[in-house]
Amino acid sequence: MMCLTGKKFFSHAARRSAASAGGFVLVLVFLLLTACAEQDKDTDTKHKEAPAHAEETKQPEHAEEEAVELNPETLAAQGIVIEALAPKPVAEALRVSGEIAFNENRRAVLTARSSGWAEKVAVFANQRVEKNQLLANIYSPEFLSAQHEYLLILKRADHGAATEGDARSLLADAHERLRILGLTDKEIRRLAQTGKPYRYQHIHSPIRGTVIEHRLNAGDTVEPGQKLYVIASLRTVWAELALTEAQFAKVRPGQAVSLFVKAYPNQRFKGKLLSVGAHVDEATRTVKARALIDNPRRLLKPGMFAEAEIAIGNGKPALALPEAAVLRSPDGDWVVFVEKEPGHFKPVEVRVVRSLNGQVVIDGLKPGARVVTKGAFFIQSELAKAGFEVHQH
Repeated sequence: MMCLTGKKFFSHAARRSAASAGGFVLVLVFLLLTACAEQDKDTDTKHKEAPAHAEETKQPEHAEEEAVELNPETLAAQGIVIEALAPKPVAEALRVSGEIAFNENRRAVLTARSSGWAEKVAVFANQRVEKNQLLANIYSPEFLSAQHEYLLILKRADHGAATEGDARSLLADAHERLRILGLTDKEIRRLAQTGKPYRYQHIHSPIRGTVIEHRLNAGDTVEPGQKLYVIASLRTVWAELALTEAQFAKVRPGQAVSLFVKAYPNQRFKGKLLSVGAHVDEATRTVKARALIDNPRRLLKPGMFAEAEIAIGNGKPALALPEAAVLRSPDGDWVVFVEKEPGHFKPVEVRVVRSLNGQVVIDGLKPGARVVTKGAFFIQSELAKAGFEVHQH
């Protein structure tokens, strides 16, 4: 600002001096104007260079790395296993739909053995029962008559009132009739020892399982053949699978099956193929297949829809890890833990291509990466304790 004012001042002075003082003053004014021009140029240059200089001196922000460091003692104590990732043959699988059904080999339907009426009902639907557990008492004149007949035959056999062969045959028939009417062998032996008939016909559970259905209440009359209880063991279930014409030629009984249901999206239920149907359904153009599925926690319920993978043989080599090595992060991504340096583990996001029989085919890592194949959950817990969430974006 001072130089601009000076320019105006000396320009005006120059005109006056030119008229009065001559050439000497003109030379002096020219020198002053030249000096101001150089000063303005230096100032403009400094203003233009200042922002660039500020960018050069700005320090980058430091991002703390998500990682866990464990000493050899901890690795050994937790049983952590680290393996170099390498391609290996992974079973190919067919993906099919299906429905959960009862294992009919572990399902029992109890019906009334004789006419009478329900005196007491001890067990109802959805209750767990043990084998031979008492379910209900039925008062039945026919049942009482069969016990008296058994005791009479037993008495006659003991006193030699019949030949040995006839007595043995008659006694066996009477014993079998009591079993048909619901008495256990233990109860029949007690009847023979005491000579006192049981007042009520006992309905016992023939298997250990769950009461699926009951159709009996105290006071109800019953007739022979009337359904009273349905009991099933759910420790194993059947999966009824639908195979297309292109699929059923590739399967055979004994192949491994993995089952998935929407109710438990992160769980795999294992089993094996039992049979393949003998005909193609005309409406759906599919062949029915049946698999036996383990259900130890009884999570699978008959009637649920499911997806199944049937292992049909070894496929091309792929990068695969045990299921326990691939974890879900809080934001839903799949991650594995890679050892970058000895004892130094970092979560790395991967993509799950497919999974079968406890193996997961992944993408996102190169062969040779040292991956935690056992103990990954412990490392994830340690990372969470350090205040990190396992995610990589």
